[in-house]
Formats: sequence, C-alpha cells, structure tokens
Amino acid sequence: MKFIETHAHLCDKAFDKDRDEIIDKSFSSGIEKIIEISCSAKDWQSALELREKYKNKIFPVFGIYPGYIEELTAGNPLELQDNLKKDFCAGLGEIGLDYYWDNSKKKEQFQILDSMIDISNNIGKICVFHARNGKDEKNDSAYMDLTAKLKDDWNFDNKKRSRGILHCFSGNWEDAKAGLDLGLLIGVNGTFTYKKNHELREIIKKAGLENIVLETDCPYLPPQAIRGKRNDPSQIPVIAQAMSEYLNAKPEYIADITSANANELFSLPGE
Repeated sequence: MKFIETHAHLCDKAFDKDRDEIIDKSFSSGIEKIIEISCSAKDWQSALELREKYKNKIFPVFGIYPGYIEELTAGNPLELQDNLKKDFCAGLGEIGLDYYWDNSKKKEQFQILDSMIDISNNIGKICVFHARNGKDEKNDSAYMDLTAKLKDDWNFDNKKRSRGILHCFSGNWEDAKAGLDLGLLIGVNGTFTYKKNHELREIIKKAGLENIVLETDCPYLPPQAIRGKRNDPSQIPVIAQAMSEYLNAKPEYIADITSANANELFSLPGE
C-alpha cells in the first residue's frame, strides 16, 4: 500500500535531532509522498531546503497561520508569492481562522485571511485551510465564518473536482457540508482514533472516502495508541487501519482512494 501524507510539519524543532531518520522511516512504512506545511515565514527557507533534499518526495505548501499575526508585514506577502510561484510548490496554507486560544483578535485574523485569499485568487494555488472554533462554539464558530468568507471572496477555480482541504477537521456535519460544497476535501488524522470522537467518525462516514485525504499534523495529534508522544508520517497507516475497521473498507482501498484525491488536488508528479 502507498499513502500520501497531506499535512506534516517536519521542519518543526521537534524533529531537529532525527529529522532524516524519521523521514526515512516514514517512506519505509508506505508513505510515498509528503506535503510539508510551512505556515510561518520563519520556516519557509527550511521547507525549501527540505524539498531540495527530497525532490519528488516532499512537496512544500507555504502560508501564514492565523495565529502568526505579527508575520503579516509588507515584505512577507511578497516573499510568500515568490515561493508559491515555484513549480514544485503544492499550494497555499495552512491559512484560516482559529478562535480557540484567543478570540479577541478576529479582526487581525481576517486581515491575514483576506491577504491569503487574494493571493490564492491571483496566483491560482489550491489552499489548505485551518479552522478551530472557540470554546463557546455557538458564538465563536471559525468554520461558519471561514466558509462564509470563502463563499463570498474565494473565486479561485482550478477546473478540478476539489480546490482545497479543511485540515484537521473538528466541526459538525453542517461545517463539513459547507466545506464540501466549496470544493474542499476533509483532512483526517489521528483524532479519528480517539475514543470519544464518535461524531467525527460518523461525519467522515457520511462525507465518503471520495472527499477524504489522510494527514498527521505531526508532530502533533498522534493516534490513540501513542497519545502524548511525538507524531510522525509513519502513523498514516495506523489511521488508515482505524478507518478501515470503522468504515468496513479494505486498507488498500482507503490508500488508493485517498492517495488519488491528494494526487489530483496537489497535482503531484507521477500521476
């Protein structure tokens, strides 16, 4: 079986001591390609260097995370656009809205999001979106605000079935449906395996594998069996196995469908 890891942060300092070993382990475990998410201006150069070392295996996505408000400077959007124009760049992200830790800076987060949407529209890059609701989800729904904004302002059309991902999905079915209607795939990671996450598993079943891609968000969100430990791309088969058992589908089928979804979305070579 061959899998595609659609959301890794391998440039994170958590991998400084054994990055190459982890990458080699991931490829040996059946991971064919890795999408490296570089969503801080401080990490863009590191992502470029990682791609250079693992050509046609690791593909960078560049963006500015909603929490990195201070990074929206006069120079950073220009540098970001230069990176996005490189032929090996797989997309723009992760971008979006996060109300969980600090919902007092919504205005600033929307400023970043506006800038990122404009770049996507102008340059024509698919997007990896981050959305996390506030602790009072009824009044602080990042998903509702994000999808409403995209419906109004995001006019990028790549002439494909999908044009982005709702990464690390944690909303309800209405949030998922709004994303699907916008041409977004749903990113599924280790949270699918968490014992109390029955609602998420049912949402994924309802969405269907044709709308799913696999991810880890490493070094964060490891599967249930290694919770509390560092996550890495080699855990993708573990997530697929859990999906196989819940959806009553063979792991090989899950690998084939989710990889096809990722290959089409990111226009990865070899497909």
